[in-house]
Amino acid sequence: MNSNTPPREDEQVKTAVRNVLLGSAPERESELASLWSLLEPRFQLTADTHNGERLVMEAGMYRFVRFNHRVVRAFWIAGFAAWEAYRVVAETPELDPLDLKRLVELIDAFERVLESDTPELEALPKDVPEPGHYDDNPQLRAPEELATLGVGWALLHEVRHLKHQQDGDSADPDEADPTQRRSEELSCDAFATKFLLDQLVPYAQRENVSPNLVRRKRELGIYFALFAMTLMARDKWGASQSHPSIQARIDAVRALMGSQRDEVAEAIASVAFATLHTLMPGSPGIVPAPDDAGPSHPEERLCGRTNPQGNAVCS
Repeated sequence: MNSNTPPREDEQVKTAVRNVLLGSAPERESELASLWSLLEPRFQLTADTHNGERLVMEAGMYRFVRFNHRVVRAFWIAGFAAWEAYRVVAETPELDPLDLKRLVELIDAFERVLESDTPELEALPKDVPEPGHYDDNPQLRAPEELATLGVGWALLHEVRHLKHQQDGDSADPDEADPTQRRSEELSCDAFATKFLLDQLVPYAQRENVSPNLVRRKRELGIYFALFAMTLMARDKWGASQSHPSIQARIDAVRALMGSQRDEVAEAIASVAFATLHTLMPGSPGIVPAPDDAGPSHPEERLCGRTNPQGNAVCS
């Protein structure tokens, strides 16, 4: 699609969105149907550049949720990057230097997708299939499914914006003080997070699977969405006129997960963010409170190792 192509909102687009959302939280099917009846959302697939914007994932005009191939492709590659950022630490013997070539390759591919006029034609790294293609290999299947969960979380975030608009409590885009706009973003993050997590226990019981494993997977999907947003906002992680800082969003989501949050999911995500930090100093991460009984700070797992420049990650 070029920039002059009208957005698509045909049955294929509707089905794709429905599959992502139902796949992310199958137990919420009736609630999704009620939301659809209430909000009457219209999902639009836009051009790779829409109204001057390259990354399109937005809600507006009380009805429309717009996204493009570029943002879906970016979330997909980011899922593989987050998984690699964890895997390389988990599989490297203690004190050995980290080989981050694969992670750098994935981030380079991610950034080419952001910058290209034809992102769908940018070659994907080895062992990264086209978005929506799922592999039987667990090392590939995990990032594929987690990236899809991340897209589902992002779409649910935009649906909440529509609810704010229709309820008349949406932030004023022309207000000089950004507080309301930032608060609305956190509200939408909270809605998406709770939608994926709040009813998972009955779902797990119906499916005869471990609730802990369902929670782990979904929390990781949420963290991977935040990892993707960290890559998208490279070097612009602070608060803006429209959004809170990425760190504030990570902190708020983690707090919302509460004491029930899965320690394994948090450990995996913590290591992924900490590894990214070695390539992008100043990037956000998962920072436990001083009295937190959760996993140890992920930077400790990297101490004694070296970054690609040959410098110690920490002393």
